[in-house]
Amino acid sequence: MADPAILQTIAEATRLREGPAGVEAILRAVYRSGSLRLQDVAREARLPMPIATAVRRELEKAGLLERKQGLALSPEGRDFVERELGLGITIDVTCPACTGHGVVIPENFHAQVARLAAIIAQAPSVDVTLDQAPCTPETSLLRALLMLQAGALEGRRVLLLGDDDSVSLSIGLVGQALGKSDLTRGVVVIDADERRLAFLRDNAEREGIALRTLHHDLRQPLPAELQGAFDTIETDPPYTLEGAKLFLTRGREALAGDGLCYFSFAQWPPRQMLALQRVFLDLGLAVQTIRPGFNAYAGATVLGNVGQLIELAAAGPAAAALPAWQGPLYTAEINPRVRAYVCTSCGREAVLGRGSTPETIEALKDQGCANCGGHSFRRKAAGP
Repeated sequence: MADPAILQTIAEATRLREGPAGVEAILRAVYRSGSLRLQDVAREARLPMPIATAVRRELEKAGLLERKQGLALSPEGRDFVERELGLGITIDVTCPACTGHGVVIPENFHAQVARLAAIIAQAPSVDVTLDQAPCTPETSLLRALLMLQAGALEGRRVLLLGDDDSVSLSIGLVGQALGKSDLTRGVVVIDADERRLAFLRDNAEREGIALRTLHHDLRQPLPAELQGAFDTIETDPPYTLEGAKLFLTRGREALAGDGLCYFSFAQWPPRQMLALQRVFLDLGLAVQTIRPGFNAYAGATVLGNVGQLIELAAAGPAAAALPAWQGPLYTAEINPRVRAYVCTSCGREAVLGRGSTPETIEALKDQGCANCGGHSFRRKAAGP
């Protein structure tokens, strides 16, 4: 019989920020579904894949989970969740049409999804040093449709702070599907990645979409002509508290009057969300709606492939303009880690960003192993 303290033990062993509640969330997800793939468990429990993997490993060691066409509770695990956690309900009340998103892509917009997918397939490679993690074409279009439904596009001046998600193109494609060359009074994209901006410009011109781009690092103050010049802001910033503060502050500076902000972010545990909500309050941004799991990301397994979308509205005067940002911003700067990979051909270890080794695994694969020239690597497991 498993000790009730096992949840705390596993949370400590895996350094789980959510604590025992995070372990319980995994057990609840598996219990309600009977059997789940690990990636689905991570999504249901709102945990990053590496963390969900570590918790799964500890639960298997404890004899509570086993693998049966995915993850399933062992007889001891089922007894534990029913006896100690009081579980017994397996009903799923999620809306089958929108899966909890609150909006759906109408059937007559499926051609736009296919068109956007074809465009995104030609996008430049992801720059992980900028925390780029593009969402799926469906998510990109859903964001545009959500803004349209809320009155945040028609006749509005729209600013996107970073757009590796190609939402600017989605806005244009939605307008074309509705028989309008431009739904808005202008869409502007600011991004620090000129490759991404060139991609957006080229495709906007090819598709007949009105779009203005500006190469600008948001760590620097907004150009004067953009301050107080927009009605709607959309952003999916670096998933650090510093990233959220900087991008939301620049967005708040750009809003005119009681504008709206569509803010996509990681699904953080309560203590971190409290700090994030303090940023909202300090900036005079009121939360209107939180949509958990709204965003799906292609290949962002470290995020569990999902994230939340928070609808914010400006309420009251904006804070004083933020000067140039001097501190760390991106994930690797805030939480530096040794990222070691092993060549699958010769076993040579390479640590990203150290010596002549590139900063990203993508660049390392292109460069090849310094010992044998191989281009296949596996992540080295972290030590105890």
